[in-house]
Amino acid sequence: AKKKNCGTEPEKDPELLDWNATQGHILTGGGRLNKYFVEGRDYTAPDDLPHYLKSAGLTEKTYKSWKDHGWRTESLVGAWRRPLFCGGWKESTEADTQVFNLQTPSLFIDIRFPIKRPDYSRHGGFYCLTIDQLRSLARQHTFAGYTKIDPKGGNSNKPIATRHHCLDWNYHPKFPRARPNRWRVELKKDGTSFKEFSVAHGDHKQAIYMERWQLYPDGKGPYLALRKCLTKKDDRESLLIVVGNHFAFARDRAHPLPSFGDLPAGGCANLVDAAYKMGDRKKMEHMLDLEGSHGKVRDPSGRVTWQISHSTLPWRQREQLIKKGDVVWSSNSSVNMNGVPTHVSIFESKWEVFECSFTKSQLDEMFISSCTKSDEIRSRL
Repeated sequence: AKKKNCGTEPEKDPELLDWNATQGHILTGGGRLNKYFVEGRDYTAPDDLPHYLKSAGLTEKTYKSWKDHGWRTESLVGAWRRPLFCGGWKESTEADTQVFNLQTPSLFIDIRFPIKRPDYSRHGGFYCLTIDQLRSLARQHTFAGYTKIDPKGGNSNKPIATRHHCLDWNYHPKFPRARPNRWRVELKKDGTSFKEFSVAHGDHKQAIYMERWQLYPDGKGPYLALRKCLTKKDDRESLLIVVGNHFAFARDRAHPLPSFGDLPAGGCANLVDAAYKMGDRKKMEHMLDLEGSHGKVRDPSGRVTWQISHSTLPWRQREQLIKKGDVVWSSNSSVNMNGVPTHVSIFESKWEVFECSFTKSQLDEMFISSCTKSDEIRSRL
């Protein structure tokens, strides 16, 4: 549960408004990352940069090629929470930030919320919020894409993970990320936790930042990764991942993105703040309209509900992501070794089954047994 702010205007809380800046400070070791992350030694540009494939329109082709050639690993599969994030003499814990990081052998969705984000779950949408409340919603994060592990299969004492983003809260084509999302992995022997160390080292040969990840309860088990097949009419990247009893859904904002003139730096918070100062509500809403939602497939009684518990679009919380009839298996697609079709229709759109360790009967139970109406869930709250 989120903590309540005692102030009269929680959307103006300084700690909340500084959340993105604080997370960025930790990630860059207090602004030192660019100095110590050296092209040619630590990474190859532009290939390793997180937004390169997205900007070039190469995510679909490249992701399939990597998967087919074995650039995937089972070692990091799970639904992960983040007890600790530290760097640059600052740290972030679950006292200030809640994270849901779902990873299959290749695809991931990573969603992060400041604990102080005001509760707008009873509002109907952006139109119900004031311009100050809209500004506060820029203080959260979602990104998704492919985690490429080197060496193949991750069979090494210190494998290196590089994440390539097909959607990103902080993406804007004018402000692509200048350094890779690249880190070394130290996995606990029992597989319940791992540490993420920056590839970049400071003067004392220590990682610029470190994150410790811990499995959520019910965060291990069979996995499913679905990716929406894009069309000219519907080109918003969307992923749906299930690991164990956890699901995450990510849907990109509409493109092209609005222009922000000569603004020197990007990031969603910076861009929304710029639009806020201009009084441009339309640009603010455009940048905020990226969904990252997390929930459980089954409730504590074992009933399939697909209830959303946390979302970058707060009014989605307590709603049902998938209802009975939303999923239709393609009758003319091929099947994998588990008898699972390679494509499925969800929300009347075609989706690719990118990878799956569930059996067809398990998937049928998840999708076909779901509740009929979302208010069946609401009535139990």
